[in-house]
Amino acid sequence: MTALEQKLTEWFQHPAVQCHSWDVSLFWVAIDGRHPFGRMKVDARELEVLFAALLDVPSECAAELNAESLARGDYMPRGDFLAANARRHELPLLTRVYA
Repeated sequence: MTALEQKLTEWFQHPAVQCHSWDVSLFWVAIDGRHPFGRMKVDARELEVLFAALLDVPSECAAELNAESLARGDYMPRGDFLAANARRHELPLLTRVYA
């Protein structure tokens, strides 16, 4: 588990995230019934931006996501989009990771 994934596991358990009643299986593939935080289902950087906005802490990944989306010519930078959704208490469609 990477440092980013470890941070996301800790942040997921924070009351500011838990109050949304999101199931862990939205973001992780469980190892087994006792270990729900297995392999990431979604882009960890996107989830970090979402959780950081909910916790009102600086994101380490927003600038990188914004730069990538601007390089693709997207209308709105991805990191800004995810943070705006979090502030509206919405869950945007996150990029799926296939491993």
